[in-house]
Amino acid sequence: MNASVPLIELQDISKSFKVGPVYLEILKGISLSIYQGEMVSIMGSSGSGKSTMMNIIGLLDTPSTGYYSFEGSATQSLGESELAHIRNKQIGFVFQQFNLLARLSALDNVALPLLYRGMSQREAAQKAKPYLDAVGMGDRADHIPSELSGGQQQRVAIARALVGNPSIILADEPTGALDSAVGKEIMDLFTKLNQEQGITVVIITHDQKVAEKCKRQVVMVDGKLKPAEAV
Repeated sequence: MNASVPLIELQDISKSFKVGPVYLEILKGISLSIYQGEMVSIMGSSGSGKSTMMNIIGLLDTPSTGYYSFEGSATQSLGESELAHIRNKQIGFVFQQFNLLARLSALDNVALPLLYRGMSQREAAQKAKPYLDAVGMGDRADHIPSELSGGQQQRVAIARALVGNPSIILADEPTGALDSAVGKEIMDLFTKLNQEQGITVVIITHDQKVAEKCKRQVVMVDGKLKPAEAV
């Protein structure tokens, strides 16, 4: 990918939802570019529009108006199967509640996205193991989620997001269900992955301390972006 071309490019994005007889405007003219290798936080309070923003960036929802390109391709021209392909292969999702399957081991949870791609179970497990090692969970590969702490479960979820070698990790409140000390460990892990492996990371958060861990910060207020800050 050309380094001068944004990985994510939003131009004048708006999003409205119909509530009864009126339309409620959630996003109001959002423009944002994110480049390969960046670590960016999108911070805002409840109701600021950051979750809607995440859903659009993650191709889980579509804008009402505006232009969105992913790796130089206009997403509005893509069909659902093409969007699903990008979500599966190029975006790694990390959520607040981990979303691990309770009956599967940590290793099998990490391998799951590869099975969805048609990889054999043996090959998927072999490929998943180094990702568990990379997040410090190699010695817990056979443990099911209920045998892991919250921080350990989130590390497994991060390994699952990484296993498909995505273009970007999109993390929605990744420390929201963790205490502050464990949350710091998770943010330190994201920083390490970004700095040492060049993985693009976008963190959606309401927490200023989490946002400040990112090299670039943008703030959402009432559906609009405030100017970005670099640290």
